[in-house]
Amino acid sequence: MKSQSKTLVFSALLLSLLATYLHAASTPSGEVEDETGFSYIVGSERGPENWGYLEEEWRECSEGRRQSPIDLARENVKVIPHLGDLRRNYKPSYAYVRNRGHDLQLRWDDRRAGSIEVDGREYFLQQCHWHHPSEHFIDGKSYQLELHMVHSTLHGGVADNTVVVGLLYKIGEPNAFIKKVLKRITCETHGEEMEAGEEIEVGWIDPREIIRGEHSYYRYNGSLTTPPCTEGVKWIVNKQPSSVTKEQIWSLRRLVDDGAWNNSRPIQPLNGRHIQLYKPDSERSIESMTSLRIDAAAS
Repeated sequence: MKSQSKTLVFSALLLSLLATYLHAASTPSGEVEDETGFSYIVGSERGPENWGYLEEEWRECSEGRRQSPIDLARENVKVIPHLGDLRRNYKPSYAYVRNRGHDLQLRWDDRRAGSIEVDGREYFLQQCHWHHPSEHFIDGKSYQLELHMVHSTLHGGVADNTVVVGLLYKIGEPNAFIKKVLKRITCETHGEEMEAGEEIEVGWIDPREIIRGEHSYYRYNGSLTTPPCTEGVKWIVNKQPSSVTKEQIWSLRRLVDDGAWNNSRPIQPLNGRHIQLYKPDSERSIESMTSLRIDAAAS
């Protein structure tokens, strides 16, 4: 009887370890959860230009033709005079923060934090994380910070089943959402840095507080910006940047403490891809009125 009991305990322990390993190794979003295997230092052995040669399954980082991030340059953009088929249906849910090695990941349980509907298909919010400086450029301009909200259908692989919403930040007023997240982290860590791989609970977090209102946004087809750089990802990048302070950026990076100040992949070639800029009707009306005033003044 004792032997049977020990066997059951041992089996339960193995299952627990296996579940932990599977969660750490991969997620429905397809991103690598342990980022210590690559570096953002250009020119280094494990730097961005060498990602595709570090692991067989990372080959797309070097060989892919539809990689992200890109420069959302005006000459390559087609303006669409409406917001398109996009609906946000987020809701508050219990969340966790994990130090993945090069960034802080704020994640929610599957399906609990709501979803985004794109072209009639539902993609569930999985996690978000920050890059400094921004990975995407707008007309050759880089911003101080970029947030990625990663969504998945939870079916199949990354390709054609993933939507990433990007939000750029410029230096200005403190960001209320980042302030809330940092406060929760500080309460749990008592101001100490988080170890690589460490995950803590931060309570209920409302993703609706990240982006408020309707704004113009870019859309294009690209890839994950971290290994394995899988393509077939739908990108939605908000044109209107949010604000953040230098101190908040420093706090996000200090908590990771990976020895590097930056964690952004360099701009990738467009390779003939199309970029669309969707604008809400209200914004289009304001632009039209401004144009009419300018024309009237000129005459």
